[in-house]
Amino acid sequence: MVKRACFGVLFGVLSAGLALAQNPIPTQVLPAGTPLYCRLTQSISTKLNREGDNFTASVTEPVVVAGRDVIPVGATIQGHVAYLDRPGRVHGVGEMRLAPEKLTWPDGRTAPLNAILYSVYGAEHAKVVGGEGTIKGPSSWKKTTLEVGALAAGGGLVGAIFVHPVLGLLVGGSGGFADRVRRRGADLSLPQGTELNYQLTRDMLMSR
Repeated sequence: MVKRACFGVLFGVLSAGLALAQNPIPTQVLPAGTPLYCRLTQSISTKLNREGDNFTASVTEPVVVAGRDVIPVGATIQGHVAYLDRPGRVHGVGEMRLAPEKLTWPDGRTAPLNAILYSVYGAEHAKVVGGEGTIKGPSSWKKTTLEVGALAAGGGLVGAIFVHPVLGLLVGGSGGFADRVRRRGADLSLPQGTELNYQLTRDMLMSR
């Protein structure tokens, strides 16, 4: 009895394997260059996050092939912070790269995702530069120049009244520069809901 049962199970597995080989699961190929539009489901910043941190984004526009949504709204993109650099104290900007790794359909199916970011919207002064999808934040150079100039002018006015205008300018400017060096520039911040637009860098093979 046991032998018959084992034989039956084995026969069923072999039959299923043979049927699958004769009738493979149909697949759909999305070509490289296909755009993917999504939004962050959490906030990310150069101040609070580190390289290697995970992120998720939700697909906001379906990818349609032959009238069918092959990637529907609500599918999830998962990835990690591949690069992150905080802004300098005098100049420079915050930078980061968000590398996608996997796409998950609402029904639980998954597929590896090879894509690169080409634009970002909804984050103040953030923009994508270069061919690696690097996001750059606001520059602190203009703010530094204005602050140092204002303090130098104020020092010059005080020097003109009490000591010497040139000495006042030097003291005020030096004090402003020293104060600015103590503080970093504005961090790059991507709030929840920031729109990330990716583009496939390789053909994507999916089961129908």
